[in-house]
Amino acid sequence: MKYKIGVFGSAEGSLDRLIPQARFLGKKLGAINAILITGASTGLPYEVVRTAKENGSEIWGYSQATNLKDQERFCPGCDSKIYKRLIFIPENYEFVTNNAACKKYRNVTSTASCDAGIIIAGRWGTMNEFTNLYDMGKVIGVLTETGGIADELPNLIKKIHKKSKAKVLFSNSPAILIKNLISALERRI
Repeated sequence: MKYKIGVFGSAEGSLDRLIPQARFLGKKLGAINAILITGASTGLPYEVVRTAKENGSEIWGYSQATNLKDQERFCPGCDSKIYKRLIFIPENYEFVTNNAACKKYRNVTSTASCDAGIIIAGRWGTMNEFTNLYDMGKVIGVLTETGGIADELPNLIKKIHKKSKAKVLFSNSPAILIKNLISALERRI
């Protein structure tokens, strides 16, 4: 069985120091024969899946746009050809002209489509993806020491209690995080 693993994290900001780690994560994910899912955006998730694609992974992108032309306008410099599947917002979506609503639509559909998710750094959008994964009872790997929400989640988990079938794993090592994530997925079968 091919697992579908979402990669969620910072799309912009001061990311230069994290790009090598994102690429290392992508290399490790490329070795496990999984389908990787992202929000078809820029930043760390793009670096992860681009590298994973180079190492044999199938990539699915969930866009905030309704078509390829708009997708490429939102993400100039990103190669849309890395995606085996590029899923767009339906043109008849009630809030299609509201970019913020389209991003949240994308977040819900991308997190619902994966078996597990990995969080790397991140801000409010990534927090939204984490809460979606948590509420949906997914396996969630959090790559700590990457800043942003990834480094806040260990404390938030201790303070905020909500019953869920989610399994949240923390590690500052991409290799250990992936190993533990796959083990947790295998135990669910």
